[in-house]
Amino acid sequence: MYTRPVPEVSQLLDRHFRWRGREVSRLEGFSDAVFAIVLALLFLRAAPPETFADLKATMKGLVPFAATFAIVTWIWCQHWLFSRRYALRDGWTTFLNLLLLFLLLFYAYSLKFLFTLVFVSLTGPIGSLTHAHMLHGFVGDRDGVALFLFYGFGYGSIFATLALMHWRALRLTDYLQLDRVERFLTRIAIVQSAAQIAIAVMSCTLAVTGIGLDIGLPGWIYGTIGPVMAILGTWQGRKMGRLLAARVS
Repeated sequence: MYTRPVPEVSQLLDRHFRWRGREVSRLEGFSDAVFAIVLALLFLRAAPPETFADLKATMKGLVPFAATFAIVTWIWCQHWLFSRRYALRDGWTTFLNLLLLFLLLFYAYSLKFLFTLVFVSLTGPIGSLTHAHMLHGFVGDRDGVALFLFYGFGYGSIFATLALMHWRALRLTDYLQLDRVERFLTRIAIVQSAAQIAIAVMSCTLAVTGIGLDIGLPGWIYGTIGPVMAILGTWQGRKMGRLLAARVS
């Protein structure tokens, strides 16, 4: 009978997957540094606030930064889990890791700009950090379409890279000795990334065709991420229950 070992405290988050990597490699350390630099560049200003008005504007700017921070850290968590689960050091995985970092640097600024623009359109300019002209030329013209395309391309490309990384791990099932549960979790990671790509493609399609552009529909479509992930999570939980029961028997 299979007896699942008691997971270490550090692995309670991912207790159904045997970690093949626990040491931080040079590539992972470099990746963490890039993630940290991206977050620092998105938040830091050239000069600290010098007046109370500047301080209020900085605090108000935390709202779009928080949204950006949440998505960047989500991508970091996916990258961290991949490193712990598979610990792959082959050429293709290294290339995909570097591609992911490149896309993150490209994508982060368009992400923050989009969130800032939406926030400014609802609350008005954020002190000296933004200006009213950010709102002009956005809805219904080529600049608005370009912004949604930049965002969609970056978002979709990042999750396409994550999907390829997990597909590479799945191809190495025998080498990594993945069991049924681990193969299922790897496939789920690919499906989740594919869902993100599909949402990005839908947003770009809406932007190019002009459908709902006057109300920002290509941007609001990203609001479906939560429900889609919830549906996938529910299905994953049911399937996992059956696989774990078979693993123990």
